[in-house]
Amino acid sequence: MSTTDENRAATPSTSPSATPPAPSAAVPDGSQSVRASDAEREAAVARLHQALGEGRLDLGEVETRITAAYAARDRDELPPLLADLPLSATTAVGPSAAPTWATLATGLIWRLRLLLLGEADAAAAPTPAQRRRIALLAVGVVAWLAACALLGAVLA
Repeated sequence: MSTTDENRAATPSTSPSATPPAPSAAVPDGSQSVRASDAEREAAVARLHQALGEGRLDLGEVETRITAAYAARDRDELPPLLADLPLSATTAVGPSAAPTWATLATGLIWRLRLLLLGEADAAAAPTPAQRRRIALLAVGVVAWLAACALLGAVLA
């Protein structure tokens, strides 16, 4: 008998009439383990691909871990595959949210101050006179945009 025949004999066969797998075993705290979703498996595989691109894992190790990730039935089987990898910036922070209008306005004001006043004067708190000028400038810009919008609507 050849070695491939021996391997086939040693490997249990799976047939359509085989009994379904037993329910997952209980976790030590007494609760049932939670099944892993396809999205969770895909997230683990994406992190493994990222680690490969960063040079943290070699191709053979990534293939082994990806196979294990796709074979994972429960959630608790996925973290050990990623345990020796550092959290990436996207993983640690999560999806980035869009900046608020207040953040955008603050950034714009500071950039304008740096441009107009230079680094030394821009670091100081604005004086009341500078605040009045900024407010008048903002009102003027809003009025200009409103006039352009009205004229554009009338002429169109």
